[in-house]
Amino acid sequence: MESWRPVALLVATGVVAAFQIGKIPLSLNYLQSDFGFDLVMAGWVASLFAVMGAVCAVLLSFTLSVFGLKPMLLSGLMISMCASLLGGMTPDVSWLLVTRAFEGLGFILCVLCLPPLIGQLAPKGQASAAMAYWAMYLPLGTCVMLLISAVILPIFGWRVVWVVSAIALLGMAWLIARLDVQQRHSGIKTVPFVPQMGLHGWLYLTVLASCFAVYSAQYYVFANFLPKIFRELSTDNMFQIAAVTAIFIALNAGGNFFSGILHRAGVASWALICTASVGLALLAPLVLAEAAPIGLRLAASALLSFVSGFVPSSLFAAIPRLSAAPSVRTFINAGLVQASAIGQLIGAPLVGFVVARSESWLAAAPLIWGAAGLIFLAAMALRILSKDMPDL
Repeated sequence: MESWRPVALLVATGVVAAFQIGKIPLSLNYLQSDFGFDLVMAGWVASLFAVMGAVCAVLLSFTLSVFGLKPMLLSGLMISMCASLLGGMTPDVSWLLVTRAFEGLGFILCVLCLPPLIGQLAPKGQASAAMAYWAMYLPLGTCVMLLISAVILPIFGWRVVWVVSAIALLGMAWLIARLDVQQRHSGIKTVPFVPQMGLHGWLYLTVLASCFAVYSAQYYVFANFLPKIFRELSTDNMFQIAAVTAIFIALNAGGNFFSGILHRAGVASWALICTASVGLALLAPLVLAEAAPIGLRLAASALLSFVSGFVPSSLFAAIPRLSAAPSVRTFINAGLVQASAIGQLIGAPLVGFVVARSESWLAAAPLIWGAAGLIFLAAMALRILSKDMPDL
């Protein structure tokens, strides 16, 4: 029986890479206090990752075929490490933005390299399950860093959070450097600039990317709603806020993990995505209804967070079915990363506009229902396109 240890190490690397996202939410107040910038600038500090991914993901994926996955993964970790370390010493917000941009560059390189490596090093016949487990990296990394930040910030401030993040990245780079992947994957030597997948393959990729964009748009709207819940809970304690946020994010990671188990048991990706879309449509109104009891809203939010984790894990698990060629898998993964970033950029402003005009969060429910419907249609399309495709 082949070992899952390399897969676990690669997923853990993604978790540490996601520290660059998780360190921001609780640090923003400290950053604003130090640098005196407004909420618009705070949004740029937080969202620069999404901008980098929306612009560069697919273009960066082409460099992987030239330099190889492991060297580019190490480059991404070291770029993020250096940027985080320099960010912790930055004298003003302009330089902070520059370092955030380079953190984003390193992060994108990591999330482009890790899924193809996971597919290569997964035990035989378990590539889809391994990819489903990979989808835990973002919620889990964000969750862990939220808790670390809650402990460090009141005592040492935000700069130490940046340094701790850099040390974690350096540690993972050391472990990855010791990982032997040469016999399983030594880089993609010669591939077309754009993989030739045929009409069926391009339709499959379009459905995957579109579904991921819509999912990301609605999920990050839901995540941004948590501060509203915190205000209703009447708590200003940072650790309590971090703990509640981390619980919800951890539930999303739990949904990803449970989805991986279901994939190993043979459950189809389209079925899990359908389940998530139905849960989204039913639970979103309960989460958004300000007149509902807080206990009911918290329970609905928790269940929604868990069920929504079925979507990214199922989309990543669907990648190996299209092709065993590493170049094609890398290109598809880049498409998903870029689509996710685009969804993040579009979703929150759109819902924010609707809610601001109506002064009610419940007014966003039709948009969430629309997202749920699109996700359901994407699942049905995947069911049709996946017929006669191999399980890897």
